[in-house]
Amino acid sequence: MKTHCYIERYATSDMLPTDIKALIPDATLRRRMSRFVRTGVATAMCCLDADSESGEAIDAIITATGFGCLTDSEKFLRNVIEQHEELLNPTPFIQSTFNTIGAQIALLRGYDCYNVTYAHRGLSFESALLDAAMQLDEGTARRILVGAADEQTPSQHRIMERMGCWRKHRDGEGAAFLLLQATPTREPSPCIEEIDFPETRLDDDTIRRRYAVEQILRCDTPQSECYPTAVARILTQAVAPAAGKQIRIAVCNNYMEAQPSVIVVSC
Repeated sequence: MKTHCYIERYATSDMLPTDIKALIPDATLRRRMSRFVRTGVATAMCCLDADSESGEAIDAIITATGFGCLTDSEKFLRNVIEQHEELLNPTPFIQSTFNTIGAQIALLRGYDCYNVTYAHRGLSFESALLDAAMQLDEGTARRILVGAADEQTPSQHRIMERMGCWRKHRDGEGAAFLLLQATPTREPSPCIEEIDFPETRLDDDTIRRRYAVEQILRCDTPQSECYPTAVARILTQAVAPAAGKQIRIAVCNNYMEAQPSVIVVSC
């Protein structure tokens, strides 16, 4: 799909301060959040931080995750077994749903807008990005927060290790959020120009010819941390301009060699 989504700001979990009290001031709320939810929400708040001063609202919150809230899901299932389905604590169940991060963002900021979470395995973030692109292109939204998060747990790591997943890849986790809009606020402004889903994994030469790009960033290299929405973090790495000159970059994802995707960014 051809599109023009301009990236106003972005934030990743690597950019978070050690103390996130300023991002999530409510101490009780922070304690109730799992590490995964706390990281995802704090990353989103970091991306939206400038809006708290400008007062500008957003028209949609679109989140993506491949695994969801694994820690809370595991905790709830463990309680079901150990307590024989009686006297269960509802908190892990409430916070185990895939849309927990998106819901918490809306509650913290008081946003009453379109709020959707995509859980499409390795294409979760691309699905969220495609939704945002269509809304911006159609004019139904002007500014959209799009983000992705996944966590690593000991149980998940062991299970996927037994499946042989870590023979070619390295397990990881992370969160990344982008604030997208239909028109640029500054020049030059990074722009997502195309979201494509080729039938098979493409080699570098084919990608350069097909998408007319000068640089390629891949999520499926042995050196990269591998998790379903790692492409969101790689996309933020492509946003920074290269020495002030315009460059087209292809961000390629092929999580567990299942279904490839290509996101073309002009910086």
